[in-house]
Amino acid sequence: MTQSVGGGRRVGAGTRGGVSRLQHFLSRWAPALFVGLALSVPTASANPVTTYRGTLGDTPVELALVYDSQYGGGMSGYWFSGAERLPMPLELTPYRPDRGLLINIMDNPTLPAAAVSLQPFAEGAEALQGVLVDLRTGVQQPLRLQRVMRFGGSQREAFDGELLQPAADQQFYFSVHAVRNAGEDRGRVDTIRVLSRATGEVVQEVGGQWCLAPTGTRTLTFEHFDADSTLDFQVQGYSLNGPYGSVLCAPTQYYQYHPQTQAYLRHPQLEQLAAEGTVRFAGGQMEFSKQDFINFSAGTQRRDYYRVISPDRLEFIQSLEGRF
Repeated sequence: MTQSVGGGRRVGAGTRGGVSRLQHFLSRWAPALFVGLALSVPTASANPVTTYRGTLGDTPVELALVYDSQYGGGMSGYWFSGAERLPMPLELTPYRPDRGLLINIMDNPTLPAAAVSLQPFAEGAEALQGVLVDLRTGVQQPLRLQRVMRFGGSQREAFDGELLQPAADQQFYFSVHAVRNAGEDRGRVDTIRVLSRATGEVVQEVGGQWCLAPTGTRTLTFEHFDADSTLDFQVQGYSLNGPYGSVLCAPTQYYQYHPQTQAYLRHPQLEQLAAEGTVRFAGGQMEFSKQDFINFSAGTQRRDYYRVISPDRLEFIQSLEGRF
């Protein structure tokens, strides 16, 4: 059984010291508050993701290119080979419309072993050609790719397709089925698929309604809720409950892998805590804090720590109080 989270007493911040601490606290947490508010605001400025498929020799490959208009324009995304079945992120790389694109595959965060060179290159093109370059030997393999789907971009563009999520563990990798009708502000996800690294087959389909993230390849956020080696994930819900009937991307839903059933199951207790405060995971433990745990007069904040045992069980460890 989950032990209930005790509510700390609410203390006013009427003294000068309390006001100073309040200002300090808000300066630290204001960005997070703005992010929370932004969840209910639809956005037409999502980073467009274009997916391509082709072959490298006899091996099927998939490339997703994400265009980021900030900082003068950049490309990122993922590379996926049917041989390894491991979606690998691409290094964020400056993009100029009048040049080709050479982008590293970040199989190693400090020293990538391969890159994709596309000559010529145009963002969102129907077809791409170039080479896969082995950065250690200089060997090049020809690469031809055909566009499959474009997610995001102009509101006039509808989409309906699969989008891999660039994360995997020894057992699984993941994709989402995303749809948007022409004229809608935000895409939505109606299926999350869990695929086997060994076979490439779908081992579980989770149905529901979730928001497609502004960068759709980051729709699922991956964590280790517990101490095992299998990835768990969280995703933002989708409903038409925002201001003036707009899309509300909340609440957060948590899915933990359950070895006994060999499936991902929702964790309602985590969801309840996340609705009340802030949940963080690290080292096989979950940290929980909320506003009631803050004593502005004393300048202290309490945090509760739990161990996530299973999709229906949390184990309370301890409460710690520290200064902010």
